[in-house]
Amino acid sequence: MGITELIKSFTTTIELYERENLPKLLEAHNMSPAKFTQIVITEVKKNIKMQEAFLKNPQSLFASIFHCAELGLNPSEHIGHFYFIPFKGGIKPILGYKGLVALILRGGNIKKISCEIVYEGDEFEYELGLEPKLSHIPNFDSDRSVDKIRWIYSVAKTIDDEYIFKVMTKKEILDIAKMGDMRNSLYFNEKKDPQTWMAKKVVIKQLSKLLPKDYYGQRAVAMDDVVEGGGYITTNDLNEIELVEEKSERPKKAGIYSTLLRQENLNS
Repeated sequence: MGITELIKSFTTTIELYERENLPKLLEAHNMSPAKFTQIVITEVKKNIKMQEAFLKNPQSLFASIFHCAELGLNPSEHIGHFYFIPFKGGIKPILGYKGLVALILRGGNIKKISCEIVYEGDEFEYELGLEPKLSHIPNFDSDRSVDKIRWIYSVAKTIDDEYIFKVMTKKEILDIAKMGDMRNSLYFNEKKDPQTWMAKKVVIKQLSKLLPKDYYGQRAVAMDDVVEGGGYITTNDLNEIELVEEKSERPKKAGIYSTLLRQENLNS
């Protein structure tokens, strides 16, 4: 199948989902199914690995699309809410740093969240216990390269003006990253991730487990943990998202897409 035929086939399939499935998933988020679908088509057109996943394992691709819609996040890679990561012939749906922050704030119990890096030379101290404290005075005259990172911390301010924070060392962040099913070269890589978004996401996600969240925030964090740890999501015969926590052979065809293939075989 050529690229033109592949994109046409994918467009036909996703437009069926746009009419039958996406409206229900996006209804709670006041997002247009047509706009969401067009963004997804654009992502597939520019990413050959997503095109290969559509051919080899369409169920993983459509399950990831449904999950993004369910959370009400923007599927554009440039926005940074949600990523469709090609992996072993399928797609891993990975929550982005900005998507995680959007979900936390959307819940309504947190009105502000930030994440900062502490370098050697900064004045930094924090206390836990009954009255936690955190103080950070950056020293911008010191070397602020990745090698000089000592801690990364995230702070959330609740609607009651209370502060909740999480502090992690570089080693703690890397230990969590190493637990994942995928080896990611972005962690503490000045060339590929100069803003250290990947490491910051780890800290914010750990903090988020201490914060009040709505259903979508809880589901997003829980599923992101499982997917990063080696599980995957798929769809059943009703095109509902299912989470599979253990590593096993993935089913290859999604509901509507299987129907289209059968129709094409009958017409050929």
